[in-house]
Amino acid sequence: MKVDIQQNVSLKELTTFRVGGPVRYFAHADNWETLLGLRKFAKQQKVPYLVLGGGSNVLFSDEGYPGLVILNRMKKIHFQQNTVTAQSAVTWNQLVMEAGERNLGSISGFCNVPGTIGGAVYGNAGIPHICMSNIFLNATILPENGNQPIVVGPDYAQFGYRTSHFKQTKDIILTTTMVLTPMPKAMIKQEVSQFIKMRVRKQPAGLTCGSFFKNPSLFPSAGWLIEQAGCKGMKLGGALVSEKHANFFMNTGKATASDIINLALKVHQKVKEKFDIHLEPEVQIYPENPFLKS
Repeated sequence: MKVDIQQNVSLKELTTFRVGGPVRYFAHADNWETLLGLRKFAKQQKVPYLVLGGGSNVLFSDEGYPGLVILNRMKKIHFQQNTVTAQSAVTWNQLVMEAGERNLGSISGFCNVPGTIGGAVYGNAGIPHICMSNIFLNATILPENGNQPIVVGPDYAQFGYRTSHFKQTKDIILTTTMVLTPMPKAMIKQEVSQFIKMRVRKQPAGLTCGSFFKNPSLFPSAGWLIEQAGCKGMKLGGALVSEKHANFFMNTGKATASDIINLALKVHQKVKEKFDIHLEPEVQIYPENPFLKS
């Protein structure tokens, strides 16, 4: 199978932060066989590899990524009664809208949430009152050391707050089957409209990954801690702590990855000094997470 592998491709346009340097190798994948071939290529080259979806929860350094980044393009959806099986590159908007047309709800709160279903499983993405683990039935994965897809359930996934077993492995999530709730289409549309209005009211628009830090507990939230530490509106280079939501770090247009990372480290330190709480990033930082050293 011939795959187009490019070199020194900029990562800026592949994440919602719009920052990051070049990647050594870059390719697209439309099916699991291509993913398998690309993984073998990375192992042959002795470089790390990363499968990228919507790029909404990822921050690449200004130096870029020293291995292979695979852009996932698997976007098919299959419905069967009240279950849906979505390939890993399906977006939340796509799933919410197509499910709604079939009178299937309970996921309206994910409308306008950036990112993909595969990424949501990986990080157990969620909003108040629901997260991926609440609707997860099973996933088809390409195991870290296997050459054929297998199906795994919740016991394997080991979901926790904004985490899962997949963060500890190099398994590749191919599809996810979820259980949805039958609802009238009109009710789903009303819910979607309400969630969109609420998100516009509470969350800033622009170049951001959404919530940067995990909430250490339901209350105080990371946003509240950051605000109380006096960090709201703080700037560093082209990076900004949003005035609208303190846990949103913004690229004002000319930020570098270093600007965002150093601003987040500064905020992290101020919260630690004031509350003795160690905030943990929700965003995945590559190739090294500086918060592991802080």
